[in-house]
Amino acid sequence: MTLMSRNMPKARDMSEGEMAIGFPLPHRRNEAWKWTDVRAFVPGNAAGISQEANPQFTASEEVKISRGDGHKGEGQMAKLAHYFAGESWNFYVAAGLKSATLDIENIARGHSHIAIMVDKGASLSMVEHHRAGSNSFANIDLQIHIAAGASLTRTIIHDDPADVTRISTACIAMEDDARLEQYTLSFGAGLTRFETRVHGEGENISAVINGTYLIDEKRHCDMTSHIELSAPNAHIRQAVKGVVTGKARGVFQGKFHVLQAAQLTDAEMRHDALMLSDSCEIRSKPELEIYADDVACAHGNTIGQLDEQALFYMRQRGIPVKAARALLTQAFVADVFDDMDDEDLRADILAKITTWLEA
Repeated sequence: MTLMSRNMPKARDMSEGEMAIGFPLPHRRNEAWKWTDVRAFVPGNAAGISQEANPQFTASEEVKISRGDGHKGEGQMAKLAHYFAGESWNFYVAAGLKSATLDIENIARGHSHIAIMVDKGASLSMVEHHRAGSNSFANIDLQIHIAAGASLTRTIIHDDPADVTRISTACIAMEDDARLEQYTLSFGAGLTRFETRVHGEGENISAVINGTYLIDEKRHCDMTSHIELSAPNAHIRQAVKGVVTGKARGVFQGKFHVLQAAQLTDAEMRHDALMLSDSCEIRSKPELEIYADDVACAHGNTIGQLDEQALFYMRQRGIPVKAARALLTQAFVADVFDDMDDEDLRADILAKITTWLEA
C-alpha cells in the first residue's frame, strides 16, 4: 500500500520506515519536530506501521458511538492516520447530558482516527490507556469539539516498551464557556510524542493542561502543545514536569498564540524538569506570541537536579538514599495532578509513579 505525495523524498533518501509506508515522516529538519526525529527512529518492520488500529472502548449509555467520516486533522501524521485508518470512530455526547464516561484501551499498534463531540452543556470524562507490544508503531489522530458550556476531562496514561514509536495528536476546539481539564502521565518509549492543539474559538473558555513524563534508559518523550486563542476572557493554566535519567531524552514545546481579538486573556505556562544522570537530555522551548494588548501571559522553565540539602536532611534522619530520592522526586511531580476530581484515578496515577521511582 503506497501513498503518493508531492513531498515524497527520493527513494535513495528514504528511511526504512518511509519505504514501508510510502509516505514522508517528520524529521529534524522540520522545526516543529527538530527534537523528535520520527524518520530516523522508525524501523521498516515495526508492527502496525501500515495497518489500521483496533482500539477498544468502554462508554456509558449516554455516549453514542458510530463509524463514518469524522473531522480530519492536519499535518503529516494526521494524513498518515487518515490514509491507513479508514473511517473514523465517532463519539457523541448530547446536549445537557452530565457525567458521561469513555475509556479508550488497546491503543496498541496501527493508525487510529477518533472524533469526539461534547454538545452544549454536556460533560465527558475520558481516560486513554496507551500501551503496545514490542517493536510496534502507533499513530492516533484525535479530533475533539467542546461546544458552548460543555466540559471535558481527559486523562492519558502511557507506558510502552522501549522500542515502540507512538505519536498521538489531539486537536481540541472550544466554544463559549467551554471547559477542559487534561492530565498526562507518560513513561516514554523508544520515541513518543503527545501533542495537544487547542483552538479557543469562543469567549470565556477555561483550560488546565498538565502532564508529567518520567523516562529512563534510552527512552524519548515529547510533550508538545499549541494553544491558539481568538476570543476574549480565556483562562489557561499549563504545568508540565519531567524526570529524566539514564540516556533518556525529554522534550517540552509549548506555545500560547494570542490573537488580537483575545483581550483579557489570562494564561500561564510552566515546565520544570529534573535531570538525574549526567548522560540524559532535556530540550525545552516555551513560547508566547501575543497580538492583544490587554492580557496577562507568562511562561517559566527550570531544569535542575534534586536538592542536595533536602536529600542530606532526609538521610540524617535514617531514610536510605534511594528512598529519599524517590520521596523527593514524587513530591516534585505529584502536584501536577492535585486538581483531579477523580480521587481513585489520581491515586492510581500516584501509585504508578511510586512504582517507577522504586524500580
